[in-house]
Amino acid sequence: MNNKDRYIINTNLERLVNNTNYNVLRSECIERNMLSQTMASRIESMAQDEITRHKKLFEKITKRGPKAFDTLLNICQQMFPKAYSILKPSSNDHQMHSTHNPQRVRSVSCNVAPKVYSFRGPGDVEDGKLSNLASSTLVEESKHVLQVYPDILPTSFSVKLSVGPTETHPKVPAYPMKSRNRGVAFIVNVITFLKDVHPKRNGADIDGRNLISVFQQLGFVVFYYEDITMGDLKELLVQLKDSEHLSCDCFAFYILSHGDHRKGSDYIILHDNSILRVEDLLTEFNTVNCTKLIRKPKLFFISICRGDQSDKGLYRLSTNTERDGMIDLKKPIPSNIATYCDMLVCYATVPGFAAHRDTNTGSWFVESMCKIWSEHAHDTDVEILMKLVGEYAATYRTEGSALQTICTEQRGFFKQLYLNPGYYEFPAEL
Repeated sequence: MNNKDRYIINTNLERLVNNTNYNVLRSECIERNMLSQTMASRIESMAQDEITRHKKLFEKITKRGPKAFDTLLNICQQMFPKAYSILKPSSNDHQMHSTHNPQRVRSVSCNVAPKVYSFRGPGDVEDGKLSNLASSTLVEESKHVLQVYPDILPTSFSVKLSVGPTETHPKVPAYPMKSRNRGVAFIVNVITFLKDVHPKRNGADIDGRNLISVFQQLGFVVFYYEDITMGDLKELLVQLKDSEHLSCDCFAFYILSHGDHRKGSDYIILHDNSILRVEDLLTEFNTVNCTKLIRKPKLFFISICRGDQSDKGLYRLSTNTERDGMIDLKKPIPSNIATYCDMLVCYATVPGFAAHRDTNTGSWFVESMCKIWSEHAHDTDVEILMKLVGEYAATYRTEGSALQTICTEQRGFFKQLYLNPGYYEFPAEL
């Protein structure tokens, strides 16, 4: 690195630290072979606090050869627009046209973050529990307490009420959905991100209001949280699973944020820029980790981007099908319960593609779901509802003609689920 570029970094060290994320920068440097894992570990062993580590990382970059400055520029151009403008002051025009510039408001936005990373810090342990998923420096003590959302919110969506339980298919029974403990909806809406590492999700507040209102009209107890950290989420889920609220007919978990799909896994970014793997979220509610919800329908709605591709209508058909194995039909029916069952997971888009959000009306996925559910949940099974949601959402287009395809996944979800809004088997106690 030449002296001029090194001088720019050293004289702007504080500003660069304040406008970048250590863990993301560290991982990018390793991925681009500008830094080895051993070098990163040495920095972390020499510096105990995050700010010192962060500064030493930049100092190390200044000694990583003639291409180091250009590599750093490229990282900041993609990840940290403000830091990029510090390193290259003439870059303001780029910043205003970058899709990752938080100050740039578009009529339609994507829920994709510049990039998502899955890595381990010095104190991390194996994946599998929510407590293990946070970035090594950003988990903080929770300031949130589990509390039912107190207000009844008005909205443009009015849920039609059921006049009675809907008839089910003779060979496919329905989940019980007739009690006054109809359901719990736990909604997480991440709108802003610390240090503006990721763009603000303009219009996401509208999604929050619409979801609260629709689930309230469906008879669900609603918990709603905005801009929570990994520490917050961890503590809130502990409280939720210990509470009596889960003595209900149905559970719904809805999370909205930036995200990505890498190496076969989906990731969600929380307010503190920590990274939550979708699979680990689902693990929290399997039959082993959440016994209160055994044999009860569990709905998960993941409103994130699963990549950065814009779907212009091209598609690929797979013609190769393999058989995964044989089963012995003569074996007796087992009495044990699968680890993952009674789960329906709904994504705003398919892997590799972006999910869109209108800054005035909210995300396509949420708006479509609120419209379809309010009109048809009184007499329609949830899986059919999601087919209708997908069909309706597919009519949306961006100015560039990009569209969106929702995606659902069953995990032992073998019964029909009618929400029966407004219908209760027994009258209310006086």
